[in-house]
Amino acid sequence: MNFGRVFELVQLDLRRNLRRPLYWIWVIILGLFAWGLSSGGLRIQSGDTAVGGTKAFITSEFGLAMTFAVVFGLVYSFFVAVAAGMTVIQDEEDKVTQLLHSTPLTPREYVWGKFLGVLASILVVLCLHVALAMAFNHVGVDADAADYIGPFALGNYLKPVIFFGLPLILFMAGMAFAVGTVTRKPILVFFLPVGLLLLCEFFLWEWSPDWLDPRLNKALMAVDPVGFRWLLETWLKVDRGADFYNTQPIELGLLFPLSRLGFVALGLFFMTWTSRRFANSLRGARKVSKRSLERLDPARDGAGRAVVPSPISALGMRQARPGFVRGLIHVALAEFRELRSQPGLYLFIPLIILFTVGNSSFLLGAFDTSLLLTPGVIAVRSMSWLTTLVCFLLMFYMVESLRREEATGIRSIYYSTPVGTGALLFGKALANSFVALVIMGVTLASSVAVLAFQKTVPITLEPFLLVWGLLLVPTFLLWCAFVSAAYAFTGSRYTTYAIAMGALAYTGWKVALGELSLPYNWVLWGALQWSDMGVFELTRDDLILNRLTALGLALFLTVLTVRVFPRRMFDATRTIVRLRPRALALTGLRLVPFAALPLITGVMLSNRVDDGFQGETAEKRAKDYWRKNVATYTDARIPDTVAVDIDLELEPSERWFQVKGTYELVNREAEPLRQVLLTANPTWEDLAWTMDGEAIEPEDREGLMVFTPPAPLATGDGVVIGFEHSGYVPRGSTKNGGGAWEFILPSGIVLTSFRPSFVPVVGYVEGRGVDEDNRHDSREYPDDFYEGVTASGFGSGAPFSTRVRITAPEEYTMNSVGVLVSEEVADGRKTVVWESDHPVGFFNVVGGRWAVHRGDGTAIFYHAEHAYNIEEMGVALDAARKFYSEWFYEFPWSELKLSEFPALAGYAQGFATNITFSENIGFLTKSDAKANAVFLVTAHESAHQWWGNILEPGKGPGGNILSEGAAHFSTMLLFEEVLGPRDRIAFSKLIEARYAKKRRVDSERPLVKIDGTRGGDETVTYDKGGWVFWMLLQRMGREHTLAGIRSFIAFYKADRDHPVLQDFVAHLRPFAPDAAAFDDFVNQWFFDVVVPEYELVDVERENVGGANGAERWEVTLRVKNKGTSRMPIEVAAVRGDRFPKADEETVDEETPRAMDPATVPDEDAILAAAPADEPKPEANEAEEPKDPYFDSRVTVTLGAGEELEVTITCDFEPERVLVDPDALILQLGRDHAIFRF
Repeated sequence: MNFGRVFELVQLDLRRNLRRPLYWIWVIILGLFAWGLSSGGLRIQSGDTAVGGTKAFITSEFGLAMTFAVVFGLVYSFFVAVAAGMTVIQDEEDKVTQLLHSTPLTPREYVWGKFLGVLASILVVLCLHVALAMAFNHVGVDADAADYIGPFALGNYLKPVIFFGLPLILFMAGMAFAVGTVTRKPILVFFLPVGLLLLCEFFLWEWSPDWLDPRLNKALMAVDPVGFRWLLETWLKVDRGADFYNTQPIELGLLFPLSRLGFVALGLFFMTWTSRRFANSLRGARKVSKRSLERLDPARDGAGRAVVPSPISALGMRQARPGFVRGLIHVALAEFRELRSQPGLYLFIPLIILFTVGNSSFLLGAFDTSLLLTPGVIAVRSMSWLTTLVCFLLMFYMVESLRREEATGIRSIYYSTPVGTGALLFGKALANSFVALVIMGVTLASSVAVLAFQKTVPITLEPFLLVWGLLLVPTFLLWCAFVSAAYAFTGSRYTTYAIAMGALAYTGWKVALGELSLPYNWVLWGALQWSDMGVFELTRDDLILNRLTALGLALFLTVLTVRVFPRRMFDATRTIVRLRPRALALTGLRLVPFAALPLITGVMLSNRVDDGFQGETAEKRAKDYWRKNVATYTDARIPDTVAVDIDLELEPSERWFQVKGTYELVNREAEPLRQVLLTANPTWEDLAWTMDGEAIEPEDREGLMVFTPPAPLATGDGVVIGFEHSGYVPRGSTKNGGGAWEFILPSGIVLTSFRPSFVPVVGYVEGRGVDEDNRHDSREYPDDFYEGVTASGFGSGAPFSTRVRITAPEEYTMNSVGVLVSEEVADGRKTVVWESDHPVGFFNVVGGRWAVHRGDGTAIFYHAEHAYNIEEMGVALDAARKFYSEWFYEFPWSELKLSEFPALAGYAQGFATNITFSENIGFLTKSDAKANAVFLVTAHESAHQWWGNILEPGKGPGGNILSEGAAHFSTMLLFEEVLGPRDRIAFSKLIEARYAKKRRVDSERPLVKIDGTRGGDETVTYDKGGWVFWMLLQRMGREHTLAGIRSFIAFYKADRDHPVLQDFVAHLRPFAPDAAAFDDFVNQWFFDVVVPEYELVDVERENVGGANGAERWEVTLRVKNKGTSRMPIEVAAVRGDRFPKADEETVDEETPRAMDPATVPDEDAILAAAPADEPKPEANEAEEPKDPYFDSRVTVTLGAGEELEVTITCDFEPERVLVDPDALILQLGRDHAIFRF
């Protein structure tokens, strides 16, 4: 090999590449990424989210490693593959390789010279990218991003580039060069980065279940070409705090450098193999036998006989100008034959199906529980994947199809044929569109197979035909037209790719930011919300307009493409003539009819969205409400509601309601009340008010109605405010499809007193009109804020009575809080009256066309097709009413109802007696190995009858933990009582893992300071809160704790002073058998931020032998607490499976299997379940473990940073050692606190 010739080729290619559009488009995209990332939009989610708090720097070594790894995986993988893989293909298309024999350049020199030339060009781009990142991050820093910018350090930029960027570049360049050089197929080159992106983004980077074996996890880290999984799993998955990420270097260890060297070696191996393969494949590189030459002689047949040519007339040719249809058919058939021989197609299609069906088949609902799949759900959830991947495929094939004639050298002949341009383009588009139809068909078959494997939900094809046929096909037509138009205008393969990918990326970016509205969402990303109870009822008209706009644009772009598609060589004079004003005007006039449809439908849709309840008009009204009233009425005193009387009429088919009602209000404050505030909805019509029966016009402060009584209301004085109006819920269109929190629709009705949707809200609503522009830090409460009277966190000052009269079509069942006292039917309308049989703090109205399941003082109202989990939900609901009444407080209402509503919103709410579930919570929940999800969500929401209704938490830090954390605690108790320790431990580990994954170390505050406004507060409120109550029960003892809780609820249940956590611990302290231990626990877990993390080291076992030859083993180890907190905890040596597996599915052997729905015993068996310390019910006793379970335990107490040597004596040979076998102590890294011999 002559290195001089190689170097000359490298220089030549470097100069050539730096003039190619591909590289400069690449640099521009990287510059846009560098500029966008400099604002801190992608950063490590660590640090204090409060103003002035410590933030994780985007310029630290960890921060840059994360952002660079993402950019390397998303951007570099594609451009490196195209640049390296297409270099020999491009030379062949340019006829450069034909000159190879006329130069002294050897094949090996040519291959290495081309590769090194491409590699040098890529390194130039990499240097420019790093320089741009430095400039945007440190020069002219935006004030909003200053908190995320740390000091400049060159090493912070170089280390991620060296360890994350260069190995990926060498690997992708070598592999893509090999594929392109050996196959000469551009599609296969394009397949590589797309396949790598899908593999990384949706498997290597995302898939990390809690039960994953650490050894398999390390293997997946090693095979990630980008290295992002190693960074994520090793350093980022569990938050280590902003100070750590900002100041510490990345410790590489051994696995990561070896993995990176392995990818470098693979890249060089591909190049070595390619150079040899290329040399052997060239003509003249090796001798050809005489017999082979004779076989290749076109004048002889396979037997060596001379071939006699036939006359040209034998071909039967005739001359005629083909019409449009005939030309289209000829072109389409030719393209079909070409597509059939494309190997990339047989790689792309399985990949698309795998990721489309795979990612839409695993859906998560409340508390990260799995969901059942219905045909509509899987059709909608897979649509985004199908759209994205098929658009990529169509882009590649459309461009390669349009330039195939130029690449094969028949362009001048092909374009001189009498086939019209329209037929030519339509034929190519038709053939490529057939690929999309094939993919959709195979994906449909795969989706049906998934539904069949599920064995639960009936299979129907109508949702697929609706979603994929009527909604998805217009997207593909528009995309093909857009790509064709881009190529017609540019004539460049790479420029077209850049434009098309830029359009997709920009659309995705705007959707991710929530800034794309439905008129511009041509791909319908995030715009579809499926409900089995009603198909697109909320957005149907808007979707029709959107699809008409897409079809109109597709037609317009197609006509434009036919007009400008270059079938002749470039003629400057002709171009100048076409650019004259008269010519341009005539061309524009011809296009006007085709632009009319998308213009008209687009404007109509835009106006509907702007005037809708999420549009600009609604946003302005809400902001005006805030501007007008925030300074005057924040924390304004409000009277207590004593009684609510409402007469409501509904027309679901029109979204319409009419209401007339009264609020009886009383001032129970010590000071007189001069004004009464009610928040109304500015879209209500025919609004009229009364005060004490007299008509009145209150002061309208942009929706805040201010009533001034003739004399200030003294303590104990009251006033009755009456109202009457009509309206629509929701009014108008959504911003980008999707759903709504409250609605009146044919499929169901959901209305609540939390928002002024159908009735006014008493007082000033503080959060209304607040967005990113005017959001501020939460209020800092003094430590003694809870002294005196604390307002309710989400209700009236004190419980009140309700009477709700509802009139709706006869087929609807209408529910509200309380008890049904009357029901009448007349003229196709049904009127029901609901009255509270015990005071409530808030109320709702929910309706639907339901079936009913009734239990022991409970009822479930559900969509008849969603009966999958009804029996199990009924068991949980009955058990909740029975045991929560025994443990906490007697249920004061006569019946506990649970009602299903369409999945236009994915929440559940626990109104007194009237719980509401979205259909994808509970009704479509699927129990699996992680947790008995159906029981979980039902038990949690049922607990809010006590924690949230009977006891209304106070407004302020720690208040909501008495609602959500206590509900999780109640769920743990109910799991233990009804289903036994196996399922309780599974649930405990589930929420423990959620806490470890979602906590924010720097933002986390003590439980008594949590107000839900900072990052990580949610998991602390729900998961840590539930765990802390559970650990308190272990510390105090079950009976003492429950006695204290019963006393606590009885004391505060009807009091105007609503409790927070400080009140809770103060009330429970007298019930603690050991006050000092209680104080120690409370100081740690309620007033400080602690969480232990245990590690087992130097673990050894030895058979020491027992008396009379009995087996006796001794395990020695050291236990470390790498975290904080000081808690007594058990360490166990274990043999066998503690809990029998429900089936053969392999799960973490320390995580119990959740109860399969099919094995749930009947209701009587459940309610008669044995206590936790007695054997499990018969259903579980029948499952004998394959290996009997033994354990031996010791208890140790370790503070932060402490370690202790432990000896465990066993009468059996232990298989493993673990910490906290009963899951009694919240901790980090539980999976790592296990040692297996």
